[in-house]
Amino acid sequence: MKLRTYDAQTGLLDGSVAPAGFERSKLDIPTRRNLLMLGLLILGIAVLVSLTISYKIIFISYSVFSIYVFFCFVVLWLDGAWVDREPPPPAKWPSVSLLIPSYNSGHTIFRCIESCKKLRYEGELSISVIDDGSTDGSYEKLMKMQGIQVLRKQKNEGKAAALNSGILQSTADLICCVDSDTYPREDALTHAVRYFQDKKVGAVVLFINTTAPKNFVQSIQEIEYWISFGFFFKTIASIDSLYVTPGPMALYRRQVFQELGGFDEKNLTEDMEIALRMQRHGWKIRTCHTSVVMTEVPSSISALYRQRLRWLRGGIMNMLKYTDMFLNPQHGNLGLFVLPVILGSGFFAALFMFWSLLNFARTWGLQLFPWLSNLPLFASGFISAPNIDPFLVDSSLLFGLISLLLWLFFAFKSFELSKRKPQIGHLPTLIGMVTLYPVFVGIVFLSAYVHEFSGRRYKW
Repeated sequence: MKLRTYDAQTGLLDGSVAPAGFERSKLDIPTRRNLLMLGLLILGIAVLVSLTISYKIIFISYSVFSIYVFFCFVVLWLDGAWVDREPPPPAKWPSVSLLIPSYNSGHTIFRCIESCKKLRYEGELSISVIDDGSTDGSYEKLMKMQGIQVLRKQKNEGKAAALNSGILQSTADLICCVDSDTYPREDALTHAVRYFQDKKVGAVVLFINTTAPKNFVQSIQEIEYWISFGFFFKTIASIDSLYVTPGPMALYRRQVFQELGGFDEKNLTEDMEIALRMQRHGWKIRTCHTSVVMTEVPSSISALYRQRLRWLRGGIMNMLKYTDMFLNPQHGNLGLFVLPVILGSGFFAALFMFWSLLNFARTWGLQLFPWLSNLPLFASGFISAPNIDPFLVDSSLLFGLISLLLWLFFAFKSFELSKRKPQIGHLPTLIGMVTLYPVFVGIVFLSAYVHEFSGRRYKW
């Protein structure tokens, strides 16, 4: 199999190999300059306007946006998104090739391989590990293992390049990409493969769960994964609008790579890029919540920040790359609803955090340097803090309460999808998710925009 090269007119992938580090994906900026300039102008106006209005107005605007989006998801859920539509077993099971890229992952790769070996599957199944120039001794140990094929890359070129190497040597009907720190359950393939009986289905995403949390940071991610890869994915999948095939584990029809090319080797979030490319070219993406896989997640705030910053910068990169899909009726609910909501959520979160930080700086700045009150930006009334009357129901509190109740509905439905029962022990985590975690997310969103528009170098 030969991966086709990228062409700006057709949207096919550039097959070049990523150098050390990550470069900005090649975008056709000249043809998009007017659109980008208009977007930056609107962003600038929005920021300036936000500085002249009160906290309450910004909060209510964000709450109204959230409530609208939340109600849309509730309607979709009640309209049948919750129904499992798993197809019956196929008459003939397609062959599957598991591709596991590995770079200095000796602490997880062997558990991953053992989990893959335990997969129950009636069709032909092979396991290939692509060692991406590891230096921790894991390659030598891999070579001694039975039942797997090991491919060796002398130079570390990144996950996408490693996967492309595996795709090139595979002859299986389906390609299953598995992260080296991910552990699928024994029946994961048996359920997910069934969806490929529909010839228009190009990929199937599995229900990503975290391994048992060891601290508060991981506990938050556990519930976050249930909501994101559970309720949220199941809902948008019902309207053919999945925009990412999560990296921990996803199945692809080999024909997709033959027609569209391999993974973008210069993209921070190659799993999102390939999904948008598939959607652009008419391939369907399904989700299978009966196929559960467990994956390792960051255990510290700093590690989580780096991961989410990479995700969000990669998201911005791909939003720019696929601007033609936004508000485009040809792409249905994905273009008219899901992508604008994703972009709008990030913008509101960054704007809200920017205002909060500015108001914090103004408050403390006036205390430390009273002469700043002579400047318009710090003048009294230019930025107004919330004024809550304890004897009246404040509208901002009402909107916030409605948003919270809708979010709790999502959370408990996500518990059901993950077949967990809410317990008292989950209460501190849920409180943290609605109080502390939004602040963290807002900071990461704001940081991602600053990094991206200042042209900071990409880091894994």
